[in-house]
Amino acid sequence: MNENNKHEGDMQKEFKKHLDGAASTFNDIKNPGKFDFKAEFMNAIEILKLNEKKMTEVATRKTTATAALLFILIGMVAVSLGMYLMIPSVWRPSLMYLVFSMVYSLVAMLLVIFATDFVGSQLFKGKGDFGQLFRVFGYSYILMIPYILLAVAPGLASIISLAAGVWMLVVSYKIIMVIKKLNPTHTIFTILIVAVGLGVISAILAQFGVGFGFGGYGAEINNLNDALDALSRI
Repeated sequence: MNENNKHEGDMQKEFKKHLDGAASTFNDIKNPGKFDFKAEFMNAIEILKLNEKKMTEVATRKTTATAALLFILIGMVAVSLGMYLMIPSVWRPSLMYLVFSMVYSLVAMLLVIFATDFVGSQLFKGKGDFGQLFRVFGYSYILMIPYILLAVAPGLASIISLAAGVWMLVVSYKIIMVIKKLNPTHTIFTILIVAVGLGVISAILAQFGVGFGFGGYGAEINNLNDALDALSRI
């Protein structure tokens, strides 16, 4: 019994430590330092090119937290505009719906990053923390910008979803391996455990009529499946 209580106590302490790390990141966002948007955008492109040095650099600079949030919002706006302007003849979502969807997606993405940090650290003794993952994942979100092309070329929907889905999975794998300092096998298991775990939670919530789609690489797996299904019907 004492061993069980000790284990539960240790888990609670570890969980609180990860929560404190997340809170520290939000404090960094509330107190932003100066940054050069053009330079940081180029850093984001380097991250999409799997530049490990840039990933480490962005992860360790606290001033990049605000830029990361900005890139996430830009990516989400691009996706929302692409959806809003793509299919007016079928269904055009309201602006309120799009704003709600962006907030919803941001919360989901934060949960994915938190779960990734927790699983990588607790199961595989990974390094890094929530803030470092948030910064680098945030920079990678510029990959969502091409979704705005859906507004002028809706026929590209399948191609864009397929390309973004595949590459986001590759980038996510690299980010987790570099920032958490995991080996390839542990990186893959971290992704699978988080994706399956959050998928189960989503399915349980759906039974109560609560829909919840998780952002990050979990969402890109869904995008990839949708794209492959659409391509199979061409």
